[in-house]
Amino acid sequence: MRNVVIAVVIFLVMIIAMLFSLSYLNNVSSTLQRVNDELEQFISDDQWDKAYKSAMEYTHRWEYHSKIIKIFVNHQEIDNVEMELWKLPQYVKEKTKDEALASVHALKFLLSHISKLEKINLQNIF
Repeated sequence: MRNVVIAVVIFLVMIIAMLFSLSYLNNVSSTLQRVNDELEQFISDDQWDKAYKSAMEYTHRWEYHSKIIKIFVNHQEIDNVEMELWKLPQYVKEKTKDEALASVHALKFLLSHISKLEKINLQNIF
């Protein structure tokens, strides 16, 4: 009987941890997507100073949140986001509009891809 109770408690803790991680990932993803959209608008409007500040804000937010996200997300996906984030401020700093926009779109895709990979659905279970 005691083994069953322990197993049920462990199962419930795992479910709660999964729900917490999904909620956290969705909140971070939506926050970063807003910064991403703002950054894209600044780049499109050739507002390079605002774009650089926004790119640096994006980088700092990612560094803060990635410490927790790394616990439950595939590291390959994290590495892809970080590679683009290292490039983005330099593209903006050098006012390379096409490369900066490409990097912003890549980050948009990577963040949505991470969210899709972590959702609970039959495709991700099997």
